[in-house]
Amino acid sequence: MRYVAGAVGLLLVGGLALGCGESEDDTPEPTTKERHCSAYQSFFSERASHGSDASDAEVVATLKGWGEDLEEIGAPEDMTEDAKAGHDIWVDLIGQVRDDANQSEVVALEAGLSGKQVAEVEEFFAYNDSECLSASSGPTDQPSDPTD
Repeated sequence: MRYVAGAVGLLLVGGLALGCGESEDDTPEPTTKERHCSAYQSFFSERASHGSDASDAEVVATLKGWGEDLEEIGAPEDMTEDAKAGHDIWVDLIGQVRDDANQSEVVALEAGLSGKQVAEVEEFFAYNDSECLSASSGPTDQPSDPTD
């Protein structure tokens, strides 16, 4: 019995030591919102770095890369239903863009949206701007139209 109590005691002490060591080294996985905002900030920064001199290929590649990130990450839980719908619409639109498209072809895709869909996409971008570009979470410059 004494050996069993000693073994249990060693297991408990070992488990505590192991548990403490793991918590110090492990960092929590980023939340969906953190990943979403990081992708938006990267997209925004890349668009800003290209400026108005960006070629069609650069703009399309940037949009498509961000669209792929959005599809993989999904919409953050705290997005409104309209913003989530706008997220899905935007991902679908960007998924339709050909690799060799020009900027006017990208803009033309938006022309097929209903008034409600346009409002949902605007809500999606409003969320991105307020939640992901605030002073505490990233760049503070006002975003431009993603196709500019």
